Amino acid sequence: MRILTILTILTALNVPSTVRAQAKNNELIEPVTFQGRHYIACKFNPKRYLVEMFNRNDRGDVYTFQSLLARKSHTLIFAMNAGMYEKDLSPVGLFVSEGKTIKPINLAANLPGNFYQLKPNGIFILDDQNIAHIITSESYASIPYHVKLATQSGPMLLIDGAINNNFSQRSTNINIRNAIGVDNQGNAVFIISTDKVNFYELAQLFKERYNCSNALYMDGFVSQYYAPGLQAHATEPIPLGTFITISHR
Repeated sequence: MRILTILTILTALNVPSTVRAQAKNNELIEPVTFQGRHYIACKFNPKRYLVEMFNRNDRGDVYTFQSLLARKSHTLIFAMNAGMYEKDLSPVGLFVSEGKTIKPINLAANLPGNFYQLKPNGIFILDDQNIAHIITSESYASIPYHVKLATQSGPMLLIDGAINNNFSQRSTNINIRNAIGVDNQGNAVFIISTDKVNFYELAQLFKERYNCSNALYMDGFVSQYYAPGLQAHATEPIPLGTFITISHR
């Protein structure tokens, strides 16, 4: 779903061998080829690294990658946009940062777009013990833990190990896409494609390569990432609503 119209659409580039070599300098980052498609993956233990979410700074200005880097360049390991957003660049659904709910959960239905039409949508959560969770939005009311960070997006790619049955393996609805999963050892897995892919292909990657039971789609054609020493293309100075970052503590 794209609520905000952006005139500049990013052109995705395959990751060259020189960039793959640079990736060895960052143990969390992995260029991945799966079924002929190319991706960048960041897999990490959330108990060992600092995970943060951003929408607006203290002055109320929306972040871009450039303003985010100005704040965190000395510690940043990886960053990407963290979900869908409205025309005013506010999160489309639940957004919790530093334990504070910036936007409440959105359980609306029958509206246009993937978030509303390809149910269920879901939520990535980091609890106060730094344990990562991905749940369906409808499950949020009954969670037994305190939420430190959360971002709601959709659709769910994997639900308890099963690929969302709204997806077709032969779908021609392809785009640059990014998503988040949690593997069977509790690691968080952040992935962005550098080729255009469909939902089914992205879900398969989380399931078969990374052993995730649950995975959540973040966003589509404007999705970007930043990883020091591993950058397939320059980030554009455009606001992307919400960001998630992984840094050294």
